[in-house]
Amino acid sequence: MQDNRPFFSHVFTALMIFSLLVGVCTVVFLHSWPWERTNVEWKPEFRLVATCGAKGEACGIAWGELADATARGEIVSLEPPEPAGEIEEPGNWLRWTKSDGILEVKASSWNFQTVVRYRIEEGKPALVAYQDVDVARAFTYGMGVAIIMMIGIYLRKLRN
Repeated sequence: MQDNRPFFSHVFTALMIFSLLVGVCTVVFLHSWPWERTNVEWKPEFRLVATCGAKGEACGIAWGELADATARGEIVSLEPPEPAGEIEEPGNWLRWTKSDGILEVKASSWNFQTVVRYRIEEGKPALVAYQDVDVARAFTYGMGVAIIMMIGIYLRKLRN
């Protein structure tokens, strides 16, 4: 009977290296996703952070629901109560920071990440830039780059 342990050891090592490369490449694509800075327009699903309720707590509101929530009196202020923070909403996390008058709000979950930069002008939010990351596409790109890197690694190994 032939001992196949060295073969399976090499396959296992290759799969672990491939998995590591996919993870690293995906994170690189997520962090380098381009920002939309020209012709920026609000999309109804973009999340904003505001001060809501009698207690003055931070809450998330979609741009498309902002006018209705303001008319109902749910929103006390469009400025968040703290300069930085995070809240858990049904279906996603909402994180925000404020610096130099610009709010950066990140809504994210396992399958998407949307970052919106805006400032409050005359009581209304004015969109500065946004980054709508397609996580599935970033993962697919990461797999493609990892395959190319694995081919390069093993071709280099064959050369030596």
